[in-house]
Amino acid sequence: MPKVKPKLKASLIKLQQEKQYRDKINFLPSHPYPKPKDKHKSTFVKPPPTPPYNPEDKILLVGEATCLDSEEILNKKYDDAKLHIQSFIEYGGKVIYEVDATQLEKCKLLKGKRFDKIIFNFPHAGLGIKDQDRNILSNQKLLKAFFNSAIPFLSSKSLYSDMNDGEIHVTMKTVEPYNQWNVKQLAKSTGHLAIKESIDFIPNQYPGYEHRRTLGYQQGKSKNDNDEILSKKPKTIIIARKETLELEKQQREAAENSDDYDDKIKVSGRKKKKFDVNRRGKN
Repeated sequence: MPKVKPKLKASLIKLQQEKQYRDKINFLPSHPYPKPKDKHKSTFVKPPPTPPYNPEDKILLVGEATCLDSEEILNKKYDDAKLHIQSFIEYGGKVIYEVDATQLEKCKLLKGKRFDKIIFNFPHAGLGIKDQDRNILSNQKLLKAFFNSAIPFLSSKSLYSDMNDGEIHVTMKTVEPYNQWNVKQLAKSTGHLAIKESIDFIPNQYPGYEHRRTLGYQQGKSKNDNDEILSKKPKTIIIARKETLELEKQQREAAENSDDYDDKIKVSGRKKKKFDVNRRGKN
């Protein structure tokens, strides 16, 4: 039997993976957290909002396109890392190893770059601390340092004349003990960031996404797919520069005031016209 060429073999593996992803997605529900059925209510389920990303966005995936581990350690911890990295690169992505999320400025490949979206999905210090209070504290330190480090890498219309104002997206489980991390307050404590909104994180909107823990992944031993996160109702917290959100608020209020003024002018005009008609009638 003739041997299959390496490039052809890689292409076949990629096609098989993509087909598996598509087949998997077709069987997933439209909403990640189905509600109990109520006989007296309509069965219509409101479709989830579209993901807050555009094809033109410059995106930094912290902990996914960047990695704290070396390439060698990463491949030891995650059995399927090579296949995912190969696919990611083929689609135009770039993987950077040995990047500390709390010291992004020390990464030479990131110097001088700015991003429209800086995404950190399910951050965790991964220190294996059993004491819950100390574990929470270690992750709070991680996130606060990450926020401070990420700010200079956000794009800005006013500061740099960029096309967009950058955002930080942090996805978290919303059950104990993760809801004690106070992520929103940590972002605000930098003095430069504010919360824009929080949205549901729906994995099936991102074909091929599978959650991995910081400790590693072993085929047949670790939990597959996104079972671990779906049961913990994950949400993405969208964070932006404080001054950006304040400016957007001022612009909305100015637009609303302008609309109110236009409405008053229209009403006043109708009243004047009616008065003129009545006046002519009396003459």
